[in-house]
Amino acid sequence: MDLVIDANVLFAAFIKNSTTRRLLLTKTPTPLRLYTTPFILEEAYKYRKLLARKASINENELMGLMLELVSASNIEIIGKDELSRFKEEAAKVSPRKNDAPYFAVALYKKCRLWSNDKPLKSQGSVVVITTKELLEILDNMK
Repeated sequence: MDLVIDANVLFAAFIKNSTTRRLLLTKTPTPLRLYTTPFILEEAYKYRKLLARKASINENELMGLMLELVSASNIEIIGKDELSRFKEEAAKVSPRKNDAPYFAVALYKKCRLWSNDKPLKSQGSVVVITTKELLEILDNMK
């Protein structure tokens, strides 16, 4: 299943051992093909102090572990050049300006966006699913 992952989902998986983390690191029986934007790393850097405090580690450890989680989860970061033709449409679709990069990836990959951010569901162009909804979908695939 192809999904775009937003920063809030990744951050939640990073901060504590959770269902989200298990979903990111599970390869079977139904592997998730995850995509995101380079913007996710900018957001991680921007919120590094808060995230490090919540994870009870220092900022350098946080950034290293964030990259390790992205790599272990096989999250493909789609380059800005590939997304450039979707930038304008994503800006129109996204309920908030700072979420437009995730919508650009979803439009480019023609897939759903995995986010627990309720306002993102207020548009009708990209299907946004929560972790709870993803679990239900995966359960129905068994």
